[in-house]
Amino acid sequence: MRRIFYLNLILLIFVSCKAQKIVEMEQNSTEVIKSNTMEIADYKPFYKIENVWIENDILKIKISFMGNKNIPEFALIWNGALMKSLPPKAVLVLQPNSNTIPTGKRQVNMTLSFDLKPLKETNYNEIVLLIKNYNNQLHYNPIKN
Repeated sequence: MRRIFYLNLILLIFVSCKAQKIVEMEQNSTEVIKSNTMEIADYKPFYKIENVWIENDILKIKISFMGNKNIPEFALIWNGALMKSLPPKAVLVLQPNSNTIPTGKRQVNMTLSFDLKPLKETNYNEIVLLIKNYNNQLHYNPIKN
C-alpha cells in the first residue's frame, strides 16, 4: 500500500512540474494603419482572436497562440473604405509585422491595443467594425471632442 502511495506521489509531482503555464503579454497601443493597398497575407493565422472590445477610442484585441519565443508585433490594417450601409462598415485585418511564427511550448495570451483615430476622422456617429477571422461585429461610437 505504501508503494502505491509513493508511486502516486511521485507521479503527481512529475505531472505538476510539466504543467503548462500561460504567459500573459500586452502590446503597446499603436494607431490603426490606413493603407491604400490592402495587402493581406493569404495564410491561416497562427493566433486565435478570443475577444474584442473598445475602451475610449482604443480597440482592444485579446489573442491566444502557442509559442513564447519569437513573438512578432501586430498591426491592424484598414484600407480606408467604408461599406455603403447604415451604419457604415469597415473591414480591419490583424497581421503580424513579420513572417516569423512563434516557437515554444507555452500558451500565450496577448492583449493588443489600437488607436481608432483614422476611423474617428471619418466623422460618422457609428461605424460597424468587421475584423477578419473574428465572427462578431463591433459597434464603434467615436467620442466627440
